[in-house]
Amino acid sequence: MKAAIGCSAWQYHLRPIPCRSNTTDREQELITVIQEESKRTEEKEEAGYRSPTWSILRAVQKINKAKRLEGEAVISAPPFFQLAGRGDLKFWGEDDGPTVVVW
Repeated sequence: MKAAIGCSAWQYHLRPIPCRSNTTDREQELITVIQEESKRTEEKEEAGYRSPTWSILRAVQKINKAKRLEGEAVISAPPFFQLAGRGDLKFWGEDDGPTVVVW
C-alpha cells in the first residue's frame, strides 16, 4: 500500500507530530505512521465510515469555539485546530480547551 502525499502536505506533516518515541529518524517514523493511519482509514471506510469534511469541522469548531480535535486520523485531521489527536496519540499541539470529538 502506498499513500500519496502532496509536497505541501508532506512538509506540513514533517513538523514535530505523532511522537511515539525520541527517534532521530523522524522521516521514517512519519512514513510508518502515515502507512498505519492509511490502513486504519481504509478499514474504517470499507466498514462504511466517512470522515466529516473540513468545512463541517470548521463550522462545528466555530460554533463551539473549539481548540481541539479528537478522533480523526493524522492524515485527515485539519490543521486549523490548535491540538489534534486520537486517544493516547497526540498529533500536534499543547492547548487544552473545548473539543470537537469525531467517532
